[in-house]
Amino acid sequence: MDVGMVEPLLEDCKTLLLNGDTWQQLAVEFRADGMRLWADLQDLCRKKNIDLIVLPGNHDPDAGDAGWVTLANGAIAITHGDAVYAEGAPWSRMALKLTKEIAEEWANYEPTGIDSRLAMSQRIAHLLLPPHIGKSRNIFLRIWDAITPPTRAFRMIVCWYCMVAQTRRFSREFFPRAKVIICGHFHRTGIWDDGKLLVINTGSYMPPGGAYWCEWNGGELRVGKVNIATNSCSRGALMGVWRIDA
Repeated sequence: MDVGMVEPLLEDCKTLLLNGDTWQQLAVEFRADGMRLWADLQDLCRKKNIDLIVLPGNHDPDAGDAGWVTLANGAIAITHGDAVYAEGAPWSRMALKLTKEIAEEWANYEPTGIDSRLAMSQRIAHLLLPPHIGKSRNIFLRIWDAITPPTRAFRMIVCWYCMVAQTRRFSREFFPRAKVIICGHFHRTGIWDDGKLLVINTGSYMPPGGAYWCEWNGGELRVGKVNIATNSCSRGALMGVWRIDA
């Protein structure tokens, strides 16, 4: 794998905003490759004169300078999305095992706004680092990993079912001026519009999930599918265009 496969996505790009989980900072099995690919991506952006903005995710909690970005005078809010749930990734095996430790973290939490909430997410991400992460990309092994133990599979389904409502509550509390909130944590692409708040989840580049690209230009938000092939990614079908008034 090399960063050349994402270069077609950067055509005519002036600023690239990565909304978390850009590289695997925590897991030992992936760290060396992750650092190499992350360095290559930064080099690619420099060569193409692309300004790079990086937000942290639960797999790279120490990345970037801030956990969120707003555009259009606050009308568009972008964050990774792990802060939507108290446990970060409630479906993870470590979240199932470390309920006491997570509760202790929250007992010491002092809410002062979005930055303190995202700092808590960073602490939770470090806490939930598993001792081992499998490297197989085989779809059947990944499905088996997702459904075992059954408690994990059940919690994953519940989180997917509730994620949009949870994201709306999170946005109302921390981004009350937002008309759009963009996340990516849940590995489930989707666009949900109730007329009050447009929720977009950009998904994942790992199977079996798909991914969306988002473009903000000239007052328009455009969202489309990412075509993922063996050696390259490209912009696919346009899913929607919205005029966002600040």
